[in-house]
Amino acid sequence: MTKKLLLLFITLTTFMNVSYSSFPVTETQQIEIVENTNVELPTYKSETSLWAILSISCALLSFGLVQNPLAATIIALLGIVFGAIGFNKKLKGLAITGFVLSLIIFLVSAFITFVLLLFREDPTKLGD
Repeated sequence: MTKKLLLLFITLTTFMNVSYSSFPVTETQQIEIVENTNVELPTYKSETSLWAILSISCALLSFGLVQNPLAATIIALLGIVFGAIGFNKKLKGLAITGFVLSLIIFLVSAFITFVLLLFREDPTKLGD
């Protein structure tokens, strides 16, 4: 029995060692560089109203999240940043409106979050 196990062990060891390739394998890779000159990069003109729309959207979203003052604080802070970026862009009035609304909501929700944390309450659930 031990002779059969020894023979099996030697056979498996031999197959494992022989199964690895012991001869040099060389692969030649051809690299093809393709240049495409017809690619157009997106241009962001200074007249874009993206920042103003993002600012007012964040203000409205944070107003809808008043039951979760922590989330409202974070979204309102984003609205403040987007509004500040949008001051010198097109739709300046929309950016200012989003900035002011976000600032008001940020101050109120940050105060509520601070008070809730002060009294060791969960700031993600207001009124539950």
